[in-house]
Amino acid sequence: MLKTTIYAFSFAAVLAVTSASVCHAQSADDIAIQEALVALDASLPGKLINNPYDIKWRTDGSDKKEKIVKSNGAPGGTAYSVTVKKKKKNHWDTATRIPMTTDIPKGDTILVSFWARAAKPQKGKDTGPIVVALQRNVEPYDSIVEESIDLGKEWKLYSVAGTAGRDYSAKRTNLNFNLAKAKQTIEFGQFYVMNLGPNADASKYMK
Repeated sequence: MLKTTIYAFSFAAVLAVTSASVCHAQSADDIAIQEALVALDASLPGKLINNPYDIKWRTDGSDKKEKIVKSNGAPGGTAYSVTVKKKKKNHWDTATRIPMTTDIPKGDTILVSFWARAAKPQKGKDTGPIVVALQRNVEPYDSIVEESIDLGKEWKLYSVAGTAGRDYSAKRTNLNFNLAKAKQTIEFGQFYVMNLGPNADASKYMK
């Protein structure tokens, strides 16, 4: 259910914004996005705490190339592509990092769902290894969730979840996609960070 809902609203928002762009000015785009966000938030579990239609993509590290590309199967038809030209010692040496905009209180369960694929896996492999971490950007870099995932070649919605062991302020928290485990090209679509509240069971949304 979660996958179907997110996919439907991803396309709905893109179509709404495209239509507004043709007929009206930037203000109409903003209205379309806000309407899509309200509808999406109402359909998802918990509270949506990021804006999936205004993602500030940025990848840190050397020996990498990043760009927006057209990608068949991605929600909306476009993706953020990162090519890792050289495997690094640490998986975080090349990382796509997105700052959070909402504080996360201690004890709350966070569900992160994101569209991704390994557009070009490392030679001889069918999957692309990444590490997903929702963590503080200051020492000791503790995480709400940190999980290794092998991305397939086809677009898929992946989900990870964890519970905050302390308060996480927005300005000191990032969603990180650590990519330096292999020489590879990874593509990302929209992602969704949802606060399910305290003592929540995220597993029923991850099937």
